[in-house]
Amino acid sequence: MVRFFSISLAMILGASLAAGQDVRVELQLDSTNLEIGEAVNGQLTCTNTGQPEAPQFTLPDGLDVQFSSTPSQSTMMSIVNGQTSQRTTYTLPVRVVGKKEGSYTFGPVTVTSEGKSFQTKPISITVRTPTPTAESEGDKLVFVRVRVEPRLLYVTQSYDATLTIGIRKVEIDGKIREVRSLLQFVDARSSGLSVFGPQFSQSNVTLTDSAGRPHQYVLYSDSKQIRAEQIGETNVGPVFIKVDYPTALGRDFFGDSTVTRSTKVTARAESVIVKVKGPPTESRPADFRGAVGHYTMQVTAKPTRVEQGKPVTISVALRGDPIEGIGGPDLARIQELTSRFDFTAEEPPADAEGDSKIFRKAIFPKQLGEQTIPALSWSYFDPNKEHYVTLHSDPIVIMVDPAAAGSVSLEVPSATSIPSTTKLTAVSGLSPNCTDVDALLADSGFGIHNSILVAGFAVPPIVFLASLLISSRARRLRNDPLLARRHGARQSARSRIAKARLMNDPRQAYEELSEAIVGYLSDHFGLARGELTPIEARDLLVRHELNGALGDEIVRFLEDTDAVRYSGRMTTGTESVAAAADQVNRWIREIERVR
Repeated sequence: MVRFFSISLAMILGASLAAGQDVRVELQLDSTNLEIGEAVNGQLTCTNTGQPEAPQFTLPDGLDVQFSSTPSQSTMMSIVNGQTSQRTTYTLPVRVVGKKEGSYTFGPVTVTSEGKSFQTKPISITVRTPTPTAESEGDKLVFVRVRVEPRLLYVTQSYDATLTIGIRKVEIDGKIREVRSLLQFVDARSSGLSVFGPQFSQSNVTLTDSAGRPHQYVLYSDSKQIRAEQIGETNVGPVFIKVDYPTALGRDFFGDSTVTRSTKVTARAESVIVKVKGPPTESRPADFRGAVGHYTMQVTAKPTRVEQGKPVTISVALRGDPIEGIGGPDLARIQELTSRFDFTAEEPPADAEGDSKIFRKAIFPKQLGEQTIPALSWSYFDPNKEHYVTLHSDPIVIMVDPAAAGSVSLEVPSATSIPSTTKLTAVSGLSPNCTDVDALLADSGFGIHNSILVAGFAVPPIVFLASLLISSRARRLRNDPLLARRHGARQSARSRIAKARLMNDPRQAYEELSEAIVGYLSDHFGLARGELTPIEARDLLVRHELNGALGDEIVRFLEDTDAVRYSGRMTTGTESVAAAADQVNRWIREIERVR
């Protein structure tokens, strides 16, 4: 039977309140005697106080107390002997969990509403450690296991935690009574599952009690992989289970089993302590940036031949586990690199690709001729071998040529230089897609009456043929994903180009245009979706026997937008975003004509 613990404090506000209208706050808990890990529920009821603010209280060290943030409200009016009274009640659910053995005082709890404060009296709560038992799992109706591996690890490593709840199948008169789910009898409000739940896998097992009798159990399991984010000790658990275990069953109207009698059973698993260490400070390399795990590094630079003032993009690909949260090499600390190349000191952006992170940086050669990107180093801590590992790349030689005649190096244009509107010329009666008005007007053919006559005979077969063509094309697009991608490539690119024209930030506009042409090339030629480097784009066009000059133009444009993305600096000969958008449109039209 549930014991109900109630403390009330009546508050008299004055003569302004109607007769029979009292003001009070009341704290109620289902029980004040808990086992370690057990949760008890209750409620804080505020009557005629107005809407309460968040309760204020002192939290004892051995308890965990949580109030709901949103109270429920109910109002009741009554008329007695001609007098009207109203009672408005706000109720906040509360949950108290016993964490350590001991006797504690919870409260007073202070509630403030409309500038007035109300208090409950303190409550005494006892938390006890359950009496240890030597029973085996086969002797128990309910048992709980918590397994954690490993229990000693380094920060950023992960450990596996598994919770298993065993519930004996219901035996009545020596026979097993099948119940749809024994987990339904777990008192979820009073059970503490730590980091586990609510989805469990299910299996069956037979266990023997101390007298040698076999019993069938249902095992409910849940496993979590948890990454250690902080150095120090962390606890998994304790886990506390309270079960209304069925001892007698009946049948409902639909023939399903119903519980007609039950008994309260508790089970618990003590908390498991996981110790998390940090990498040692002794022998720590200067380029160590906190990565703990196993990694490889690959460094590339493209292009390896550039004109003066044009950028070279360094790509550092780090592959390993865990990949989340790692930083790339600190290029600014490499004196040999800073003496030969200009670049911003900002952290390079990272692109996640599978189990890799790629850090890209645009650098600008300071001098003509042969220049060398020095070897880069990056260190991580190997937790298995418990020592630091330093990875090194090979030096990369690039050739810097004098700037070509007519090449211009410009800063990114300001937002005010982007045309806010595009002027259109309205031509009555003509298609808006027409670009040669005079040619269209000259090609008149028949007079108006002859045109109508011909159209009367031509429309039915034309409509029929058009319907067949559209239906056939739709089937082809459904059955051929690559064809569908190619079919939509131009429209998708046009949408991005139109979006770029409307952007106020030139840098964002140029990046959108870059993604428009790269996305178009990927869709048009059926490549895996992803970012093409400028050189890869040119190789793709050459491979498909397209104009070499066209490839060079696209390469220069992509290099310029890379410079914007990775350095904040723009080197381009285009005069405005609008001109660049027209240029991208022209490239797409040329590719469409050839392919």
